Amino acid sequence: MKNLILSLAAASVLFVIGCQENSITDPIANQPVEKEQIGTTDTYLQGTIRLEGALNDPYPIGNSFYRISGQIDFEQRTLFMDPMLPSAQRYASLYFITEASLWYVCTLMQPSELDNLDGFISNVSEDLVPLAGSAVSMLEKSFIIQGREDGMVLRARFLVTSSGCELSTMWLELRSDNVKATDINHY
Repeated sequence: MKNLILSLAAASVLFVIGCQENSITDPIANQPVEKEQIGTTDTYLQGTIRLEGALNDPYPIGNSFYRISGQIDFEQRTLFMDPMLPSAQRYASLYFITEASLWYVCTLMQPSELDNLDGFISNVSEDLVPLAGSAVSMLEKSFIIQGREDGMVLRARFLVTSSGCELSTMWLELRSDNVKATDINHY
């Protein structure tokens, strides 16, 4: 009987040891493992950039300028294009919806509520900007001013980081004839 009890005890101990998970082959992870797939997003940001102020007249006639009023609504996603490299290639995908109006202002005459609209911008665009660590990337865009026949464009320079997008500067310029309409917004 003594042998039977010892055999049952040994069998139950072997059964309990055999049913435990094998911790020797389990991977050791101090932090949660995150697998990134090509093209997956890391962050999603959205915001509004106000377009307000005075812009120099590209025709240097007298003491005149243009007043701009509007906004750019944007969505920004950070994409990892090749996560297998030692340092993953990150890009900011920017989606812009631009709505703005321009009024011509001449300082020789008193501004009036009846001043006519001199052009407007209504544009939707998407751009891909490379991001490098904590560095700031720059995006320069041209927006065609509709309602004008002289080819005037609004040029804007944006500073892009993984934490957002902001307007650095904007100005008006006359588009040269050797620039095709399809070249606008592709930088």
